Amino acid sequence: MNPMSDSITQEEYNEFSWLTNIYKLNDRCGYGTFSTVYKALDIKQTEANKYDVYVALKNITRTTAPNRVADELNFLGILDGKYNCSPLLNCFRYEDQVVAVFPYFEYTEFKEFLEVCTEEDIRCYLYNILLAVDHMHKNNIIHRDIKPSNFLYNKSDETGMLIDFGLAQFDNSKDVKNDRTNKKPSVMFFNSVISRQTQPPGYLIGDSRPQMKAPRGGTRGFRAPEVLFRLQNQCTKIDIWSVGVILLILLSKQFPFFNSMDDKDSLVEIAAIFGQNCMRKVSRHFNRSWKSNISTIPVDRIPFERLVSTFNKEQKFSDDVYDLLYKMMELYPEKRISADEALKHRFFRKFK
Repeated sequence: MNPMSDSITQEEYNEFSWLTNIYKLNDRCGYGTFSTVYKALDIKQTEANKYDVYVALKNITRTTAPNRVADELNFLGILDGKYNCSPLLNCFRYEDQVVAVFPYFEYTEFKEFLEVCTEEDIRCYLYNILLAVDHMHKNNIIHRDIKPSNFLYNKSDETGMLIDFGLAQFDNSKDVKNDRTNKKPSVMFFNSVISRQTQPPGYLIGDSRPQMKAPRGGTRGFRAPEVLFRLQNQCTKIDIWSVGVILLILLSKQFPFFNSMDDKDSLVEIAAIFGQNCMRKVSRHFNRSWKSNISTIPVDRIPFERLVSTFNKEQKFSDDVYDLLYKMMELYPEKRISADEALKHRFFRKFK
């Protein structure tokens, strides 16, 4: 879900005419592929409490598949608004329109937070998002689209709320055939220039073989390596990688940090940090064959400490936060730290 604030059109007012006795639209505050979110006054609660009570109305796009809507509502019900997961207050359906109602959460814009955040601010932010992620994962749910705009954080109150479960799925990785059982690796080749052309790098000329198919939902720049390599066997650890990318952004003050247009270029960006040796090893581990002749990709990985200090020369950070970053942005999902383990990391000892 992407933040926005804009005046509401008459057409939008008309779309909510069947709810005007319950809610009064205030403004448009967010949008995504499958929905638009509005800030609205809860008329009955405002009258009962004698002060303004606002809610967030998520108007789900009419073309959204019914099973996707049902899944999102089901996940919200399972999570029950606990541990910083957004609570579902109500849900309405009128003809082909579905509107989900959530509490309106006052939050600090991520770019504003990024400009001023200290290590202590980062600690509080990260702890709050990990509480939500841990709660999800303990309920066997993968969010699949963790990014700054889907975690609303209030710097003053040090509270947060994870939103938008539209791409969430149950973790069924144990039921999926492991990619490493295939005998012949799939080849992924990267040219010396990151392609923006119709024929992207990685496809052989005249190759009629079917493309690899695997779950790949999420936002570019936050997808884990196993998603980019299109592994069938994806698990909750893809969310941990996404949180790790957010941590890297907060430390380096570079937003977005990864900004490629497609999966193949995203792997090149990751390779620019982890180096060719690491990428070849992890690709073999995934039963893929990764090749590149891009001269700027180093042979060995660049330490995160050096990477962060290159972009953010003003701030120095503790060994603890870097240790957590290494454990979150681990190429091998089975070695990547879990949300539960991350919450117990020494970086968060003040919360124990």
